[in-house]
Parts: sequence; structure tokens; C-alpha cells
Amino acid sequence: RELRRMPREEAYLTSARAMVVATTAGSIATWEWGAASAPLVGLVHGWEGHAAQLGGFTAPLVAAGFRVLAFDSPGHGESAGNEANVPLIARTAIELGKTLGGFFGLVGHSMGAAAAAMATTLGATPAGVVLLAPPLCQVDRITRLADRLQLASGVRTAFIRALERKTGFRHEDVDMRVAARRASFPALLLHDPADRSCPFRNSELIAAEWPGARIVPCPGRGHLRILSTHEVHRQTVDFLHTCRRG
Repeated sequence: RELRRMPREEAYLTSARAMVVATTAGSIATWEWGAASAPLVGLVHGWEGHAAQLGGFTAPLVAAGFRVLAFDSPGHGESAGNEANVPLIARTAIELGKTLGGFFGLVGHSMGAAAAAMATTLGATPAGVVLLAPPLCQVDRITRLADRLQLASGVRTAFIRALERKTGFRHEDVDMRVAARRASFPALLLHDPADRSCPFRNSELIAAEWPGARIVPCPGRGHLRILSTHEVHRQTVDFLHTCRRG
């Protein structure tokens, strides 16, 4: 794997407290900003991403009175490991949260949004979550992969079952709607209606089953530019502030 950070992403990390945390997934590279006594917000990056991609959220959140933790997921960036999946990232986020006193809020992008949501079904208890360009479910992605590989029916079934054994979850359970139905806290979904990587329809289907969920369309921001959009940062801070007051 190759880690490429843009200059502005490197700059985000220079203001952080860097630490390597031991987890069951291996050593995880983390960066923390803000006062130790402030409510903790976790940032969870997407597939083939890294912690600094969400660095634009850190200064606005700290200025609003939050503490922020970003981390390279297992198998990504400076963290250990050679594999990654939604359940593994979700469990890692939970471990990191417990180490640092628990998450007040979670902000996840793409696969990181799925992991943040799944973490709430495995023990995390945030006051609110922000989901940026979320996928819908693992079944869709696995089906598309099997189609690209042109797997025969029997091979496809064996492939799916092997992946389920690897993650410890049925693919049907790695679904944003599972978290939505169980949620007892609000969610903010920010998504470009023209996103080609994760269709906007995903957010509509998730929000339809998530009590208190709200969608904010972000036209023209694509799948990655949404992370460096000031209005997205502001919406995130405002939403978490509302959760804090509530």
C-alpha cells in the first residue's frame, strides 16, 4: 500500500498529538486535537483513504469545543494490518473510543460511514453521527465484485460464505439500514446527488429508516471533494452542537 498525503493534509497532522494505540487489529496510528476534557468526536475515513483526508473538520470542531480523534484504519496508512472490512474498522473504532473515554459523535466517510454506523450496533453510544457519502450495504459491493470476476453460481456462493466467515458477520447484517432501525440518536447525511462512487439514493434509503435523520444535498462536491468543503464542516459542527444541547 502507498500512502500519499497532500500538503494541506500533512499540515493538519502537524497540529495534532500523534499516538500509536495497540488494538486487537494491531497497532493503529492516531492523531488527536483539542482539550482532553472536551467531548470526543471520531473521524473515520473511507476505503483506501487515511486519517488526514478528514483533517479539514478538525479546526472547526476544536474551535466549537470538541476534542477530535482521527486514525488510519487497519491495513491503511501508518496502521498495521493487511486487510480491512467494515466490521473490523467498526470494532477498531470502538476500541479506540473506549481507550479515550468514549465517542460523543462519529463522522464517517464512505466505507468509514458504514463502519461508524455499524459501531453503534456493537457498543458505541454516540449522541449523533455524521455520514458523508455513505454506501448502503455490503451485499451490493460483493455482488458487483462477483459479477466482475464472472464467478459461477457455486463459486459465488462459496466466495460469499468465505467472506462472511472472515468478518464474522452475514453480509445482510453489514447494512446501513440495520444501524438505522436500531438508532436512538439522530444522523446527518451529507451527499452529492451526482456522486458516482456511492449513489445519493443510498442516503435516501438510510434516512427513510433512521429516526431523526436529515439529508443535506451537496451538489458539485463529488465523492472526495465533499471532505474539503467548508459548508460541510459547518453543517457537521452545527449538527453536533445541536446534539450536545439536546
